[in-house]
Parts: sequence; structure tokens; C-alpha cells
Amino acid sequence: MSNFVGAFILFQTTIEGKPHWLVHWNYERQEFMLPGERKRPYETFQHCLISELEKSFELAPFEDFIITREPLAHLAFTLKPNADNTSEHYIVELFDFQELNSSAREQLEKDLRNRWVNELEIEANSTSDDFPISELLGTLYHKANLANRLS
Repeated sequence: MSNFVGAFILFQTTIEGKPHWLVHWNYERQEFMLPGERKRPYETFQHCLISELEKSFELAPFEDFIITREPLAHLAFTLKPNADNTSEHYIVELFDFQELNSSAREQLEKDLRNRWVNELEIEANSTSDDFPISELLGTLYHKANLANRLS
């Protein structure tokens, strides 16, 4: 059994009339996932995410971005046992950018570790060019009702 307590950022845009979400390549798991991080016991969900955006994307809080004060969703769930018969338990908060300056947006979009994915790719757990997308993203997509979320 494993536990994950952490936060993810939702960055949505419209491409060809369809919503897309920014995902980041996770080298450890070898798949795309929402940018985010595991929360340490002494930090808040929001602080955890701000630290990750600073570290991974070299963005400065309050200068390059401000994330929403309240999460868009707070979710707690267990995924069914996987091949080795262990369950994964999650407590997750999803945040959005309250503000993101144009140079920071460009920096995120130019980073080759990042990619825009749409609903079909999330459902298929694979990008259009066959890179894996985390099954956790599909679960979050449904549990947080991202299909009906407006930017």
C-alpha cells in the first residue's frame, strides 16, 4: 500500500476549439502528469505546489505567477490494487493559476518536458505520438469534473 498526499496545478487552454491541459514529463515514472509534488508534513498543499513551480520551472512566486488561494478541488480516494496487489491512497488538492505573466506562460510552453493534452489523450492514457499519460490524471480528470471546468 502506498500513500500520496500532494498538490497539482491545472493549466488549461483551448486549442482548435477543444480544452487542453498542460502536463509535465515525470522521469521517475516515465509518463506525463499534471505538474505537482508530494506534500511534506510541515507545508500546506499550496506551499508544496509553489515550491515545485519554483524548483522545476524556475518561476518566481508573486513575480511570475500567483496560484489560487483556495483549491479548485480537494480529493481523497483509493485506486484499485494494481498488478502487485497493492492499493494506492491519495489526498490531492488541485489549484489553478490566479495570475500567470506572459513570459512565464511562454517559458512553460517552450519547456520540452511539457505538453498540451486533450480529453481523448487523457482517456487513452497516451499522447497522440504514443507517450504514456498517467492513469492518475484520468482519475483526477473524472473526479474533479475537468471536462465541465471553465478556464
